[in-house]
Amino acid sequence: MMISLKLYKTILLILALTCVSIIHVCKARPIEKSPRLILISVDGFRFDYLQKVSREKIPNFLYFVDHGSTVKYVRNVFPSLTYPNHMSIISGLYPESHGVVHNVFKDEFLNDTFHYNYFFQNFDSRWFDSGKDVIYVTNKKGHGTRDTGSALWPGGLTTVKGVQPRTIGRAFSGNLSLPYNQRVDYVINWLTDKKRPLNLGLLYFDEPDESGHKFGPDSPEIIEAIQKVDAALGYLIKRLNESNLLRSTDIIMTADHGMISANKGLVNIDTCIDSKWYTSNHDHETVLFIYPQKEFEGKILDGLMSCSSNMYVYTKDSEHLKNMHLQKNSRIPPIVLEAKAGYVIVTNKTRKDYNPKGAHGYDPEKVQEMRPFFVASGPSFKSNFTHIHPIDIVDIYPLMCEILKVEPALNNGTLREVKQLLITPPAGKFSLSHLKEKLFETTGITFFVIIALSSLVGGFYCLGAVRQSRITARNRRLFGRVASPLRNFPAAKALLQSEEEDSDDL
Repeated sequence: MMISLKLYKTILLILALTCVSIIHVCKARPIEKSPRLILISVDGFRFDYLQKVSREKIPNFLYFVDHGSTVKYVRNVFPSLTYPNHMSIISGLYPESHGVVHNVFKDEFLNDTFHYNYFFQNFDSRWFDSGKDVIYVTNKKGHGTRDTGSALWPGGLTTVKGVQPRTIGRAFSGNLSLPYNQRVDYVINWLTDKKRPLNLGLLYFDEPDESGHKFGPDSPEIIEAIQKVDAALGYLIKRLNESNLLRSTDIIMTADHGMISANKGLVNIDTCIDSKWYTSNHDHETVLFIYPQKEFEGKILDGLMSCSSNMYVYTKDSEHLKNMHLQKNSRIPPIVLEAKAGYVIVTNKTRKDYNPKGAHGYDPEKVQEMRPFFVASGPSFKSNFTHIHPIDIVDIYPLMCEILKVEPALNNGTLREVKQLLITPPAGKFSLSHLKEKLFETTGITFFVIIALSSLVGGFYCLGAVRQSRITARNRRLFGRVASPLRNFPAAKALLQSEEEDSDDL
């Protein structure tokens, strides 16, 4: 029986070594460290606004410019509105792909209408989960501790593909009056959470968009609004510095669109067509969705074309909407109207006192004032660098994935231009870092497999040896030494000899 006990101890030892090996492989990827990134949207911040303000009034904007990288401008998506572009930023997709095609739009399948001002719809994943990744879904797939927080990000408050970002709470998430410093506090507190710190924060400021609409892009109020954001950025720098995160956190700052003076006038389409023939997604817009009654679609098109001197009329199958990537989605209506620069489309339902000073939504290829700005700084970005070429707004998603070291989901962006901003540009799919990571993963897995197989084979061998030794001992007692079928094998003979010696000791 002594030999059996020894063999069982050997098996247990092998299993223990296997467990240690498994733990070693599991520890190959540290869970306590992940790249940190803060993505900031400054709504309505036109690409040339920084040049419109004297340097002494925006020291914190200039801190990021001087310590980071900028681009000529960002090519945003059509329509150049808040929700479509915020979704394109965090998904790298065009509106026809991510499904948020306007600030207000119908979904025939849901038999419902999304409106950005309807508070609870911002938490309803039916409007935002198209089955494709957004950055907080992709970030979650990365190795290490991964989590995302969203401070008022338009379209970034709800569950997508089963992943829910941390938010500031529904009681505040629809409240744009929440002080900017308090929004910053939420993000910093998430980053420094002792139990589970997040590594990605989405931070939204609603100025200078609000002031642009009320007072126009060339008003003194725009300067004040920009200074308000600058003060919040100063507070962000202060909080990051106090938390020892300033030098180790990447920050990307951009916008959804620009702004232009709405000084040309209003275009009332109900002077051209009967309002009973159609419904629309809004009663005043630069880009208006028309849902015609089928029997009147031809008359509507004829009527709109007759008074189209100050607007463009597109059918869903038009080449223009195809080029603008606003065609292949059921949420896009049969007819899309776009006001010409400086005009706004209205209907008889528009309130009589409607008189906007600034507007956006126009095709950025036609109206360059729609283009946003871009500034990025941190350990990943070149310092005091200006890229002379523009980037696409859908390029920001793969850029974030590169910084966060996660594999991007399928998207419409590219690293071709944005990689110029990085200190160490990615070398492509087979970069050295990628190769090292894959090699390390393969080596660890191979080591585990070898140990596991060795343990399995060794275990079976030991069990077989124990069983055979018992049979041999029993046969010797019954029939003498000639009974063993393994007597011609040296290893078995030695094993039998060991049992014989142990038996004598007993």
